[in-house]
Amino acid sequence: MSTDLAHPDYEPSGVTFPIAYEGHAVTHANLVLEGGAMRGLFTAGVLDVLMDRGLFCENVIGTSAGALMGYNYVAGQRGRGAYVNLKYCTDWRYLSLKSYVRTGNAFGREMSFDLIPNVYDPFPYEAFDRSPMTLTAVSSDLELGEADYHLMADARADLPYVIASASMPLVSEIVEIDGKKLLDGGSCDSVPIVRSQIMGASKHIVVCTQDASYRKSPNKLLPLVRQRYAEYPCFVERVAHRHFEYNRTYRALERMHASGEIFLIRPERPVEVSSMEQNQAKLLDLYEQGAAAAARSWSALERYLGC
Repeated sequence: MSTDLAHPDYEPSGVTFPIAYEGHAVTHANLVLEGGAMRGLFTAGVLDVLMDRGLFCENVIGTSAGALMGYNYVAGQRGRGAYVNLKYCTDWRYLSLKSYVRTGNAFGREMSFDLIPNVYDPFPYEAFDRSPMTLTAVSSDLELGEADYHLMADARADLPYVIASASMPLVSEIVEIDGKKLLDGGSCDSVPIVRSQIMGASKHIVVCTQDASYRKSPNKLLPLVRQRYAEYPCFVERVAHRHFEYNRTYRALERMHASGEIFLIRPERPVEVSSMEQNQAKLLDLYEQGAAAAARSWSALERYLGC
């Protein structure tokens, strides 16, 4: 990527975030993070409180915005998720329909994955690479119509898998890597709890970005999906049935939390932040809701983990 879109209003900020995991032991638990685009600010609030309390889970499995927030968490970047989103959310190059029209990606790749982490607010790739935690990024394989689970071994070399995980259908270019064609993981595995269980952990902390009352409706843009991805019928089928699987997963998570199989953290009330939200006040409020939810849950979470 180049930096030919450099903006005169931004200079390297000089802001750095201490490596939060340093000096802390890793907890043998998996952290499962749902996506939701800008609703990921709720997740950012949760993760910052977990880092404040010294809780660093051995494995993180994230879908879409969950992968993005997990990327920061594994690198020990307490505060970075909220800082970056609040700072750049009003810049059309970061997330907007204008970005989609001009670049083919609503979530601007040049801004998000080059200018910000390499120029304006450098990301500590080495802190990710030496982290005692792992990140698995969840994408959707268009040809297979199945979720793709990629273990991030190198923060730079494997970054396309995080980009793919967060590439929303219809408003993003397909990411081609390792012979695969990938898009947002939400279409095939919105909340990757089954993957977490397969990994063999006995404890699973799940962060969702919708409240308990939320039920996903059929995709109103399915005709466009069928047209745009006609050569990927298995993927189209997954998108067509996503609301059934999503609602089934949410019901299962509630039962699993009640039985002590998992520990679930989610918003207490319906989330009023859109996928492409640019209202900083609403985003900050959602971040604070996430932090408050984690703080309220802390004692119960400690009991669940056996601390």
